[in-house]
Amino acid sequence: MTRDMSDVLLRFSIGRQNTISLSEFKDDKFKDFVSLSKLSILSFQKRFPGARFVALYNGTGFPEFKDYFDTLLPKIGPVDIIDQVSMMDDMVNPYHFSPRGVWWKWLPFRLDISKHEIAIDTDIICINYPENWCEWLDGTEELILAPERYEKVSVNTCGDFAHHPVLRDKKPLNCGIVGQRAGHDFAERFFEVTKDVKIGSTHNSLFITEQGSINVWVRSLERDGIKPFILDFAKNAWMRDFLYFMHRGTKVETIHAVSWYKQLIRSLYDVFERKILHTDYTDDEFFVDLLRESIKKSELVRFTLARQLGPSDLGEEFDFVR
Repeated sequence: MTRDMSDVLLRFSIGRQNTISLSEFKDDKFKDFVSLSKLSILSFQKRFPGARFVALYNGTGFPEFKDYFDTLLPKIGPVDIIDQVSMMDDMVNPYHFSPRGVWWKWLPFRLDISKHEIAIDTDIICINYPENWCEWLDGTEELILAPERYEKVSVNTCGDFAHHPVLRDKKPLNCGIVGQRAGHDFAERFFEVTKDVKIGSTHNSLFITEQGSINVWVRSLERDGIKPFILDFAKNAWMRDFLYFMHRGTKVETIHAVSWYKQLIRSLYDVFERKILHTDYTDDEFFVDLLRESIKKSELVRFTLARQLGPSDLGEEFDFVR
């Protein structure tokens, strides 16, 4: 039985490392980026019926972007699109620096405190009913986060916060999924953490340090008794691992296509879209179709999927996985 999701708000940020300009609207890469963002939103709409969906846009030319977003495929359900740049005119900047790139994601930190509010990266797609997420929704932990693929905190997972004492001996967390339970708002602690960010002084300060700030935020709250719910890594897998888990019987719920792994979704778009749109499309059918279609694609696509399986008994049709 599916859960009523009317008490849930899912938010997505539309932006790049640098703020979007109108000149980018005709760029094929930007078109691919927005199309993948809409596919991500659509995938969660199919599995979170009744939830409120919000897209936060931090570029220029908001009316033009909104029209562009609405007309670009795939078609999706209702989404509130918010102009963050204009919003900043009506609020006090909680950072000690001007927001740029990934730092826009947390403005405002809360949209509706009456709802379980979860920020989701636009390169994450939901392919099955989110039972693992529902454990949190029906539980008591104040926070929900995704785990990192890596076991140890490092510069690659936490940027300039890698050596922060509160992260010592802690496993890193991924900021692709970050949520707060209804009735809770820990914004003050987060922006207190960001006071240690020296924006622009290092390359990491413009990107991965943002994830480090989320890690420090969570672990400092944990010291105060605020417990996070960490999603199951196998059920909420990275693109580079999801077939490995599926092949071993895991019901994968979400897939995170970080970095260049987004290319797999673009190359096998029809198969991923079919899985998102049709809940009766089984995991076994999805699994086989991915492999069958990947044979027709580039060597990189074939290899990225095949390497997750290793020696296989899938038969001659998928001989490339051997």
